[in-house]
Amino acid sequence: MKTSFFLATFCLISLSVLIIYTKFDLNRNRTSITVSEDSNSYKLEAVYNEDNAGKVERYINKCISPDRLGDSENDHVDVTTSLPDGTVFYIKESPGKLKIELNKKKNPTASYYRIKNMCEGVQGVLTGK
Repeated sequence: MKTSFFLATFCLISLSVLIIYTKFDLNRNRTSITVSEDSNSYKLEAVYNEDNAGKVERYINKCISPDRLGDSENDHVDVTTSLPDGTVFYIKESPGKLKIELNKKKNPTASYYRIKNMCEGVQGVLTGK
């Protein structure tokens, strides 16, 4: 009888901790940024606090001006876009997540540096540097 009581108590406490963890998202201030590059592509992937979505979107829109990606920080973007200077890149953005990919073979060197500088700026926005 005591064993089943302790087992039920343990399960109840474990379930409570799991619910609190997911409800309050104790990891919400965690930022993960991955940049990868090879001879064919340049890629940035970031997971960050959703509260920073507006800052990230404003920074990207400033970098690709006069083009714009979204009108609010709650927009979801999943598009391959072409800028007036001929830069073509893929971007997938939702609050708290960002993925940018550039094909180096299909873009001039200036476009590569433009997107790379933009991605470095995004990293600065997310890390506060």
